[in-house]
Amino acid sequence: MSTETNHARDNAQSWAQTIADMIADMMAALETCEDCEQAEAAQEAIQEAPLSVEVRSGWYRPCDANPEPMEYQILLSTGGPALRITGQLGAHGEAGTAHMEYQDWGTPWTRYHPAHGEPLFDSHNADVLTFAQQFYFAE
Repeated sequence: MSTETNHARDNAQSWAQTIADMIADMMAALETCEDCEQAEAAQEAIQEAPLSVEVRSGWYRPCDANPEPMEYQILLSTGGPALRITGQLGAHGEAGTAHMEYQDWGTPWTRYHPAHGEPLFDSHNADVLTFAQQFYFAE
């Protein structure tokens, strides 16, 4: 049985907790909205967390002038380990799906799923999607 540490998965787990905390802070501030500056600060913290935010289109004909973006990527960390959130875009340029993927040097991108029993197991997918929905991906 291997006891080797998977630093890329550990990085993903740490970011998952950070994302959950950021979403909880934002939701708490939005619920009370007694201090809307706090809600804006929480949303700003989310929008400043990624290293980059990118979109790409799918297959299209060369005569199509401006293909619509279909997928997005939010890069959270690079190198070994690297972490990103990817997903499909909805009809209005919003994140429709969201998945965390991690990678280490020489390994393929692997989808992150919290293990059963980890604190984020139940809320992970909703938190990651809410995080991604704080970005607007259309022009």
